[in-house]
Amino acid sequence: TGAPAMPRSVPPDVDECQLFQSSPQTRLCLHDCVNLPGSYRCLCPPGYLLHADRNVCEDVNECAGKQHNCTQGDLCINTFGGHRCVRPKCPPPRHNTSYVKTSAFQCERNPCPMESRACRLAATSISFHYLPLQSNRTVPRVLFKMSTTRFVGDSLRFAIMSGRGQGVFTVRRSDRQTGELVLTSPVAGPATLEVELEMSEFSRKVLLGKHIFKVTAFVSPYEF
Repeated sequence: TGAPAMPRSVPPDVDECQLFQSSPQTRLCLHDCVNLPGSYRCLCPPGYLLHADRNVCEDVNECAGKQHNCTQGDLCINTFGGHRCVRPKCPPPRHNTSYVKTSAFQCERNPCPMESRACRLAATSISFHYLPLQSNRTVPRVLFKMSTTRFVGDSLRFAIMSGRGQGVFTVRRSDRQTGELVLTSPVAGPATLEVELEMSEFSRKVLLGKHIFKVTAFVSPYEF
């Protein structure tokens, strides 16, 4: 009689997630890794779809796919991993100065009464800009450009006027009639940063007009 058959030992399952996921150099998945018998699976957070052949998470555009909860009158802004519902509003009338909505993201000043200096010094236009941003982006990074199509003066000045998050932004000139809003420090999300920019147009040191840019950056909790 032959020797009794020895039971075949099953090799222990290797936990690829535990082995490789903790190091940025060897990580298998962009977000979460789940160990499976003899394999592993990558998971993405809500608001993303897994791109299976590359194991990366791709943002779902809820606004384009009408998967949002914005009410009528709201504007849907896609962000990394989600969306926001916004409703830009013109400022209320003040000091003989009033504005009218000329597009979804723009207000224009109504004609000023002849005697009103306050109205003439107020911004001729106010525009609203919404920027999706990933967490901890490398810096410096240009987020937004300001320019005028009807440049009739001899100089433009750009300035940050106010806003939450002023410490992470700066404004610089890129050419004679263009200014840039630059992110100077990485921002960890989730966060909402707001900044108000002013572009003033001069001719021989006389103010011709001011344009206000209200910029809101929606910072994702994720770096992708």
